[in-house]
Amino acid sequence: MSSIRIRERSWRFYRNWLIHFVMWVALLLIALGAARRLWPLYVYLLLAYPIYVISASIFYSYRTTHPGGRFSMRRLTPADAGMAYKKVEFLSRDELSLFGWYVPGNMKGTIILVHGHGGKGIAMIYHASALVAKGYSVLMYDQRAHGSSDGDICTAGWREVEDLLGAVDYLKTLDDVNPERIGVLGISMGGLAALLAAAREDDIRAVVAEGPSSATLEDHGGRPQSWIRWINYPFNWLFYKMLAFMNGAEPPDGILTTIRDIAPRPILLITGGGKKELHFTQLFYEAAAEPKDLWEVPKARHAEAYFRDPKAYQKRVVEFFDRAFQSASGLEVRN
Repeated sequence: MSSIRIRERSWRFYRNWLIHFVMWVALLLIALGAARRLWPLYVYLLLAYPIYVISASIFYSYRTTHPGGRFSMRRLTPADAGMAYKKVEFLSRDELSLFGWYVPGNMKGTIILVHGHGGKGIAMIYHASALVAKGYSVLMYDQRAHGSSDGDICTAGWREVEDLLGAVDYLKTLDDVNPERIGVLGISMGGLAALLAAAREDDIRAVVAEGPSSATLEDHGGRPQSWIRWINYPFNWLFYKMLAFMNGAEPPDGILTTIRDIAPRPILLITGGGKKELHFTQLFYEAAAEPKDLWEVPKARHAEAYFRDPKAYQKRVVEFFDRAFQSASGLEVRN
């Protein structure tokens, strides 16, 4: 099994590329027109904000649906961190083939590690080694349109939920996995997928989500309360509309709507010091039901809390999963 797999591109991939290309051509023509004073200055000033909203929404939705970094990482394997492993391939619940690495532990529990946007499963090798050192099994995998997994369109966590649920299904087929002790640790887009998947799947017994991104406009907290949010609101609205157009997926119910469904299974939310990340994580924490915990890691950049203080991160996460699995047998499963 190759660690990098070249896939065929869909018509949607090329359609999105064309839209992105036309946007840059249009911006260039507008800039040339402004330089040559084809229209009075006030016309360009009036057009500046609408041009920003439209072009920014196209740019960021394209960047989201077409993640980079595919060939940017060295061909690492868990063996580089001293972990015995096996390559695995399994199906998402919507039947995409996903590539991953399974590192067996001692039946203490199994943690699925879900990387962020633009990454690969092996990017979670540091988190994996910390958990394996404490006796946990881990499964790392490439989300769709990343690394060696199928798919050429990223859906910003909307359909990546199906990838994670497929990982749960796969683990339940293994003899050395206790289905009562499956947890998830997701970062950024992986944290979003972890929360949405846990709201749907009771077999996910505990969730750690670091810097989870928002799934919908509703996850921004409702009606804007500041002038900055009012300025950004048209961009945010159009971004989610353009995102749905480019990825072809149906938007899910947001985290604020579904996170309470995870209870009584425990949640640990981790956030760095950035205002935007802190804003969303606090909103999700307030919407969650007990048991829940929020850990703020000051000065940590987005998705880098582990590297800010590896020992504290390992202690916090391992103790969280230890407590969760000790009480897992007493949890009631929802019908």
